[in-house]
Amino acid sequence: MPLINSLHNDEFTRIVCWKTTESDEELLSYLNLSPYRIMKYLTLGPKQGKEYLGLRACLKELNLDFDVYYNRSGKPYLPSSKQLSITHSFDMVCIGLSKFNIGIDIEKNRPGKILNIKEKFIRDDEAGWIPAEKEEEYLHVIWGIKEGLYKLNGGNLWNFLHHYRVEPFELKQNTPISCWISNEKESDKFLANYMMIEDYYLVWVLDYD
Repeated sequence: MPLINSLHNDEFTRIVCWKTTESDEELLSYLNLSPYRIMKYLTLGPKQGKEYLGLRACLKELNLDFDVYYNRSGKPYLPSSKQLSITHSFDMVCIGLSKFNIGIDIEKNRPGKILNIKEKFIRDDEAGWIPAEKEEEYLHVIWGIKEGLYKLNGGNLWNFLHHYRVEPFELKQNTPISCWISNEKESDKFLANYMMIEDYYLVWVLDYD
């Protein structure tokens, strides 16, 4: 099975990714889903169905036989004390589970697309320290951090230019990166990390307070 495990694994936080390159039939055989979950899978389209099976595979690896629920803002949660975040891109599905509030994002390396949308999420005070020779890599990581902040914050602040800010950093995997969520009244600091999985950027943001 194409499990990519132990990406981040300590006593507080665990991140598991599954590359869904199997057929649906192979995944269904591996998962041995309950009739209720099979019925849910059958109501989904091909893409959403494969993502659901990848999600169940990640949960199985984490020994979590729970259904995933969503609050009014669309933030996923489990009937447990752990905080949950989910992300997927193409054939990769990832789950972050933590004692702390967590937001994760995975994105396939697509230089053309990230360059085309950079004005939508890169602030002037960020553009000034991004080195031109590594712009595409920095853009992918910053996008992932801001997606992680958005998820961590429950989708309450959606403007990537005005409400989310990333401090200068060097491209070193698994090295903390400082980032902020701000509104008119206050600013809160968080720590992010990233790592490469094949040609994907995986980013996670944690709220340690």
